[in-house]
Amino acid sequence: MVRLEKEKIVWIALIAIIIFLVWETLKELISPIVFGIAATYIAYPFHIKLSRKLGKKLSVLLLSALLAIFTILFFIGVTLWITDTLRNLYAYLNSFFSWLGSLNVPSFLSSIFDAMATSFPQKLRDILLQYTLSLPKLALQLIVFLAVFYATLSNSDFLAREIYELLPSSNRELGEKLIEKVRDTVDAILKTWLFFSIIKGMFLTIGFYLFEISNVAGSIAAGVLCVILELLPVVGGWIMWLAGAIILWKKSTLLALLFSIYGILTISPVPDYTLKSRFTKGRASVSSVVALVGIFGGLIAFGAVGIILGPIAIGLLLALIDAWKEIKLKQPSKARHSQDA
Repeated sequence: MVRLEKEKIVWIALIAIIIFLVWETLKELISPIVFGIAATYIAYPFHIKLSRKLGKKLSVLLLSALLAIFTILFFIGVTLWITDTLRNLYAYLNSFFSWLGSLNVPSFLSSIFDAMATSFPQKLRDILLQYTLSLPKLALQLIVFLAVFYATLSNSDFLAREIYELLPSSNRELGEKLIEKVRDTVDAILKTWLFFSIIKGMFLTIGFYLFEISNVAGSIAAGVLCVILELLPVVGGWIMWLAGAIILWKKSTLLALLFSIYGILTISPVPDYTLKSRFTKGRASVSSVVALVGIFGGLIAFGAVGIILGPIAIGLLLALIDAWKEIKLKQPSKARHSQDA
């Protein structure tokens, strides 16, 4: 008996050491790994469609090549424009939060806006600087990101089966429920909020540059802020195209009207009532409060990767609470059956 206890302690210590070594090895690469898996999840439906026409291997190579091109362009953009982009983004955020503070809103909302105004711009700036001060480190992370994307997309079917195989038989129902909750949350965050927010940010960046509202760096900063605003309930990217239209109004009424039409068609509200509604049809939705708290709480706690980890963590907590409620509801019925017997 004593020998078995000693062996158990040794195995626990060995597992703890292995986990510690793996964590120390991967902790600096957690962000590109998580984003690589997230990119795989987004690309998987396109991979399935392409596989039917081109085959699995060619589909993986094509999607990986496209992502590699975007990654290289991103790295070049960071190298050329990051300093000016950060300065413009910081100025835009300060202006936005000053505008929020001037609104006549309830006191509790005003206090939330004040807290965000003091902490969020600096936190976002620190996160961006963390990834851009060392270009070799950023290049390594982008390589890891592409490698994870290629590996997970190539083995997506195998990985999906393995996840379900690892579920314990005793609490399999709870494990499957947690997996479903993660999938619903990731669907809502990645395939609706984040995906559409990034697309809108790209359109706003192009619009700001083509209509000469700002230079390249300022246009990129406006696009980043558009993505951030799209993640917030009630407010959205329409604030940015409206601000751009107001700036253009001082130069040319015609350009302001054309940019307004461009913003309505590509940013808000037309995409929200056409593309987004069709894209999310049939999918489970996630509460805007869960998404808001998860995204910004995760961003503050974990950095950029918290955009994904935060909502998933809250979604899992809610799933556990629901499972606990179901167990509690079943217990009285079981007790009644035992008494009847």
